[in-house]
Amino acid sequence: GRRGDPLTPAEINMLTLQTNWLANLSHSLMSRFMVPKLSPEARVALTAREREVLCWTAEGKTACEIGQILSISERTVNFHVNNILEKLGATNKVQAVVKAISAGLIETP
Repeated sequence: GRRGDPLTPAEINMLTLQTNWLANLSHSLMSRFMVPKLSPEARVALTAREREVLCWTAEGKTACEIGQILSISERTVNFHVNNILEKLGATNKVQAVVKAISAGLIETP
């Protein structure tokens, strides 16, 4: 072992590289296991139409207004909203929007 001699610049560089490598590895592994547990909605796959409906919902549009914008019936909009709620585990549209934004599924309005 060492006796208390100061580290050389080469040793400091080597230890810095090893420490950075270990920190990156730890972060990568922790992210792989923890992110899905912390944010299960991050694994959710919404269809393009569901994302579109959710974006308009985030803008405060009603199902009727969204239907007019997208040229689909209000009933079809509500069908998509119900699918979104189920996929995100949300109990209402506001919660679905918040979860989708926090998971990066849609942009903030």
